[in-house]
This record gives sequence, C-alpha cells and structure tokens, in this order.
Amino acid sequence: MKNILILNPYLSTLGGGEKAMGYFCRSLEEYYRNDVKIEILVFNTYGVNVFADDYIEVKDLNRRFAIQLKKTYIKKIDLPIPQNWKETVKNKHQIEKISKGYDIFVNFMFLSKHIGHAKTNIYHCFFPPQKYIKEQKGRGKALGLIYDLMFLIKYDKYISNSQYTNHWLAEFWKLHRRTAVIYPPVFSDKERKGRYEESEKKNIILSVGRFFVGTHSKKQLDMVRFFSENTDKFKDYEYHLVGSVSERKVDLAYLEQVQEAAGQVENIHIHVNCAYEELMKLYREAKIFWHATGYGIDENKEPEKMEHFGITTVEAMSYGAVPVVINKGGQKETVKEGVNGFRWDTQEECADKTYKLIKDDRLRKQMAEEAVKNAGKYSIEEFDRRNREVFHELGI
Repeated sequence: MKNILILNPYLSTLGGGEKAMGYFCRSLEEYYRNDVKIEILVFNTYGVNVFADDYIEVKDLNRRFAIQLKKTYIKKIDLPIPQNWKETVKNKHQIEKISKGYDIFVNFMFLSKHIGHAKTNIYHCFFPPQKYIKEQKGRGKALGLIYDLMFLIKYDKYISNSQYTNHWLAEFWKLHRRTAVIYPPVFSDKERKGRYEESEKKNIILSVGRFFVGTHSKKQLDMVRFFSENTDKFKDYEYHLVGSVSERKVDLAYLEQVQEAAGQVENIHIHVNCAYEELMKLYREAKIFWHATGYGIDENKEPEKMEHFGITTVEAMSYGAVPVVINKGGQKETVKEGVNGFRWDTQEECADKTYKLIKDDRLRKQMAEEAVKNAGKYSIEEFDRRNREVFHELGI
C-alpha cells in the first residue's frame, strides 16, 4: 500500500486550489485502485483553528466538489503561529520531518517553500514563491541560499497550473526541467455537455470572483466604473457581479465601495455569497463574461497579482458566455483573441469589444460555440489523464 502525504493548511477555504487537490487525491485513489492511504497535512493558520469542533472533514470536501474520496484523511499537527523568522524555520523543519515516512509527498500549499523528504516529492505550483535569498538580509542570506538549493534539488516534479505560472517558475528559480503544466479540473465532460443553450441567454454581462483587497484582487470596483461610464453602449444590458466576501474589515469595506458605485446605476446587480444554483443560472443566462484581475498593474513587476489561470473564465466559456477579459496572466492562454472571445488592455478596448458583441449577435453566437468547444481542454478527464502521465513518468 502506498502512503502519501499532501501539504495544504488552507484546506478549509475550499477554493479552486482545494478543488484541484481534491481531484488529485481522487486521481491517486483510482490510480492505486484504493490500495493507498492519503493524508492531508493541516495546521493552524491565522484565524483558523484546525482542532476546532467545526473544522472541515473529508466529507465536506466530497460534498463541496462532488467527489467520493474513500482513502483520504486529514492529519492535524499542533504548530504555533510563527512570530518571527526563527519560529518560521522551526515550523518548516517540523513539517518537513513528517514527510520522511511516506512514499510520496505532495506540496499543495500556496507559495510554500517547504521541501519533501519522501521517496518521491511533487510540488504543485499555483504561483511560485520568491527565493529565500531575495527576502533575507545579513546572516539570513547564507541560510536562505542553502534552503533555496534544497528546494531546487529535493522535488522530482514541479507541476504548474498554467503556462503563465510555469513561465514565472522558470524566471524565479531557473527551472527548465522536471516541470509539467496540468490545468485545473473545472468540470467533467458530462457536465459540460448541454450547458450552452442559446434560448436561455439574456442581455447579461457577468463577473464572478471574491470581493477582496490584495494579491490578485478581482477589480470589481473598476469594472463597475467601466459599465457605469458606458451606459449609452450598455443601456439594454444588465451587469451582474457574483462573489463571496470574508469577515476582514478591509474586504467588507471594499464590498461597500463596490455596492455604493453600483447603486448609482439602475442595471447593476451585486450577488454576495449567493447559492450555487443561482450562480449556475447566471452562467446559463449571461451572454458576455468580464474579468479584470491585474488591471492597472505592471505584469512584469508584479506577476503574482495577475490571474494565474482563471477558472471562472473557463466556467463561463462552458456555458457559452463569451469572455471579454484583460490581456494579462493566464487569460492569454484560455481566450484566443477574436476566436472564442476578446482580450483588452484599456477600459476603452473593454467597452468597444463588448459593444461589438452586443451589436453583432451572429458574431457573439459564433464565439460562444468556439468558447464551449475550447473549454473542453480543462475537463476533469483531461486532468486525470495528465496526472497519470506524470505518475508513469516518475515510476510511482
């Protein structure tokens, strides 16, 4: 029996990374025909107590992502929240030490620089972290140099979630070998079939993403302004923004700003923490999909603030909502300019290309069909197939 350890302390967020991790666990269970034990390693992070009675269980993962994990468990360790570099290093060593007793170690932790000591070690990269040597000063640089070298030599495979992420992994770490790109599992082939029905479409522009400040913010406030400043072009359309929000004061304040700006225009609607069924209905009804992560930011100076892949864009495409998205980050891979959607660099381009779809219904329908077809590359089945290729390559 194979013993596998997966590092992901952010399990409770149940976001896109956790969906990919859940389906990765399912791939492993199927690959080893259930002759496997998979443990997801979690520990306390800011605001999350893994020992709380209401901390999530594997059944919550199954329910959220419609999977049936039978050989996967949660392994909790009691680590103090580090207050300084010394404590961070101590925690790092403790986590890495645990991996020694496993056949396979898989690092699914966002921006992690932990290394694995299992027989085979795999790093899943959602966006690469900076080298220690870039972050440390004085005597810490020497130790950082050693840690950086260990990070480079200890992993047998680095798997990126997009070509964009893989590019920056090579830029930051000079990694050109032992890498692979496996796109996240967005939907099954069966789910995708029949999603696009032109008869269900309404005059709706849709955006989907969390309302939050920092990192790769979804830029909802900017998009609301785009819409409100072009009401002459969009007068026959509604703009719907869907997303969850945390309890952080800065995020709640940002949502208030978006709601206040949206309130100035009659046909803008905000859906906060809406039900899954409501979101799917909006996907089915939307004709156009907007995404602006990275707007106003230099992609070469702050690449981490772009959309590294763009699951919601692919989800929208599967429903025949034509994407009109920013020409940055992972969006450049999923949206082929003038074929299955449009990409833009300025507010004016966003408005003009959206208006082109509004005025030319034949073009919109043509692009909608291409979007649905292209979305097939991001299926669960393709994710499983690519994982099996990597497993065979590693001989595990």
